Amino acid sequence: MLSPMPESSPDQPPTFRRIAPALLLVVLAPIVAEFLLADFTVRQLGLLVALMPLYGCGALLIREIARRARRGWPTIVLLALAYALLEEAFLTQSLFNPNYVHQRLLDYGFIPALGTSFNWTFFVLSIHVVWSVATPILIAEGIAGPRRTTPWLRRVGLVVTTLFFLLGCAASVAFSLKSSPFVASPAQFAVSAAVILVVIVAAFRAFRPIDESMARTTSIAPPLWLVTVATLVLASAYFAGESVARAYGLPPAVSVGLRLGCELAAAVLIVAWSSRQGWTPRHCLAVATGTTATYFLFGLKALMSGHTNLGAPTSAVDIAGQVALGAAVLGLILAGARLANADDLGSNLPIR
Repeated sequence: MLSPMPESSPDQPPTFRRIAPALLLVVLAPIVAEFLLADFTVRQLGLLVALMPLYGCGALLIREIARRARRGWPTIVLLALAYALLEEAFLTQSLFNPNYVHQRLLDYGFIPALGTSFNWTFFVLSIHVVWSVATPILIAEGIAGPRRTTPWLRRVGLVVTTLFFLLGCAASVAFSLKSSPFVASPAQFAVSAAVILVVIVAAFRAFRPIDESMARTTSIAPPLWLVTVATLVLASAYFAGESVARAYGLPPAVSVGLRLGCELAAAVLIVAWSSRQGWTPRHCLAVATGTTATYFLFGLKALMSGHTNLGAPTSAVDIAGQVALGAAVLGLILAGARLANADDLGSNLPIR
């Protein structure tokens, strides 16, 4: 059951200051998800108006629901997976459309019996979890300082956010159907819905509410630079997995295996490190630094090759804009690190 947030309290900050991290998250999520990766460029920043209801409000709802239920990062990650399945199976149908945005995304590793490619499915669901949801939340919570794990919205804010999210879902469906008349089969929709339901139930039943007295190991948390570098290396290897496999003529299973190995290594490291003495909110922001830098660099690479990931031609303006966007997001992370109290060891563990 979600814990109700008091509608008024003398200890609560002024309204704008209270909701500022939420507003930041709504804007930041689509910037990280679509612009840093170079699906779009700074010349198309007007698209934020269309993207914020789906990406921004989606990430905010996930964060608010988890934090109101006093759940931590395992719940956030599973809810992000449910969001990813909703977007890619129902809204865009990219999991099943063989020629979505004219990219032939399912050709590599297509499984006729399932009508999808496990290679694309694993990739797109993972990037939504890590970059569309988790990374923007890490940054926004870093900016929130001592209010990292407390709810930011009241009941009215939750209702408004939900309505905007539903509007974003409807707009995404309308755009996808206008771009392509493809519609997945009833069986594909049914299986996707069942998986989403299982994931949501697991998000709350598999993990208990946050226990502030949770014991830590006697080991010392790694330095911030090591967390950043490890995250950057593993995230970059994850992105390069398919290119390496294809370059050497390897089967799609190798691409999936490489990416799965990167994910497992990152999960093991973060879970182990965050249970150590001295893990602080700055370490969480170090993780966000690594993931942000990965998206920025791979997006910059695409723009410098002369086109966005969706095939639109690019110019020097787009490259300069990518650098400015990357610097701005990294600047937010730095600001969050400055706000973080180095002695605050318990309120924002990634594994909780």
